[in-house]
Amino acid sequence: MASAAQLVLVGTNHTRAPLAVRERLAAHDHGRELLEHLTGSSAVAEAVGLSTCNRCELYMVGADADAMRAAAVDGLGRLSGHAAERLAPMLYVHHGEPAARHLFGVAGGLDSMVPGEAQILAQIREAYEAACEWDTTGPVTNRLFHQALEAGKRVRHETAIGQGGASPASVAAELAAERLGPELASAEVLLVGAGRVAELVAANLSARGVGAIVVANRDPSRAAALASRFGGRAVELTGLREAIAAASVVVASTASPEPIIRPADVPAGRRVLIDLAVPRDIDPAVAEVEGASLHTIDDLESVVSRTISLRHGEAEQAREIVAAHSSAFRDWMAALEVVPAITSLRAHAERIRVTELERARLGDLSPAERARLDALTQRIVNKLLHRPTVRLKELAAEDESGPYAEAVTELFGLAAVE
Repeated sequence: MASAAQLVLVGTNHTRAPLAVRERLAAHDHGRELLEHLTGSSAVAEAVGLSTCNRCELYMVGADADAMRAAAVDGLGRLSGHAAERLAPMLYVHHGEPAARHLFGVAGGLDSMVPGEAQILAQIREAYEAACEWDTTGPVTNRLFHQALEAGKRVRHETAIGQGGASPASVAAELAAERLGPELASAEVLLVGAGRVAELVAANLSARGVGAIVVANRDPSRAAALASRFGGRAVELTGLREAIAAASVVVASTASPEPIIRPADVPAGRRVLIDLAVPRDIDPAVAEVEGASLHTIDDLESVVSRTISLRHGEAEQAREIVAAHSSAFRDWMAALEVVPAITSLRAHAERIRVTELERARLGDLSPAERARLDALTQRIVNKLLHRPTVRLKELAAEDESGPYAEAVTELFGLAAVE
C-alpha cells in the first residue's frame, strides 16, 4: 500500500526571528518560485506559503516528513541568505494535527502580535488563492485552508477577541497619538502607501482627531482616493522629502522590496516614523537622524501589551473553536490512511460480482430482470462491506487503523490484485 500523506509546517514568526530575517523571507517575488520548486521535487506533493509582516510559513503535504522539512529549510535558507544550520534555530516545525491546529490558531488571531488581529484572515485567503493559481495545492491543503478560514470566521463571530478591530495599523495610530499627545489635533500625518493598512491607519488617526492626513503613493489616483475619504490631500512620491519635512508623523506601509525612505529624505527635527512594512520601507539608518523616532512592526509589541488585556478573556473560547476544527481535520486525515484499503476491497468485491454475473449466462432474462438482478447483487455487496468500511474509519480516528488496514489487504490478497 502507498505511504499515507503527511502534513508538515515549517515556519518562523516575530517571536523566533528578527525583522531583518523576516523581511528577506517576505520577498513576495520569490513566493511562487519557492512553492513551484518545492512541489517540483519528489518530496512535496502540495504546498502553500503564508507570508505576513509577522510570519513566514510553509504548509506541505507528502509521504516523507523529514524530506519535506529538509526541502523547506533549504528553500527558506536560500531566501534568507542564511545557511540551514544558522536558520534552523529560528524555525518551528509541526507535523499532522499540531500543524493544522497552528494554522487554525493563526486564522483565529491567536498567534498574532495583536490577538484577534483582523487582517490575518484575508491574508490567509490570499495566500491560499495564490497557491491555487500556481497549481501547488491538492486535496489535503484544500481541506486544510478551507477549514482554517471557517475556524477564523467562527472565532470572530462567536467571541469578542477581535473587539475594536485591533490590528498593527490601529496600534500604530495609538502609538502616534501617545507620542504626540495634545499636539495630534494640529499634527500632519504622512501615509506612504495607499493600501488596506494605510486605510486602517487613516481611519484610526481620523477617529483620534488628527489635524491633517497626507497620502503619497506610486499610483496618484489611489493616493487621491484615500486622501479624499479623510479630508486630506495627495502628494507625488517625487515630493516625498518635502512631505516628510512637513509631517509630525510618517507611517509607511508599501509592498516595496527595498526601503523607499532613507536618511537623506528625513530632515532633522522632532518626528515619529512608523514602518509597518515587511520588507521595511524605512532604512534603519533613519533612526540616527536628529530628532527622528523610528518604530518598526516589532516595536509595536510594547504598545500592544498595554491595550489587549480585555482580549485574553476571549482567548479560551477561541482556543476551544480551534481545537474542535483541528480534531475534525485530524479525523479526516486519519481516514485518508484507510481509503486505499477500502477502495481496493470494494473494487475487489465489484470484480467478483461482475464476473459471477457474467458466468451465470443470464441471456434468457429480460432487460428489466437483468437490471433487478444487478441491483440486488450491488445491495448485497454494499451491505456486506458497510460495517468493515465504517469500522475502519472509526479506528482511523482512534489512530488504530494501521494493523486492521494491513489485515484487510492481506486477508483478501488486495496487494496482488491492485
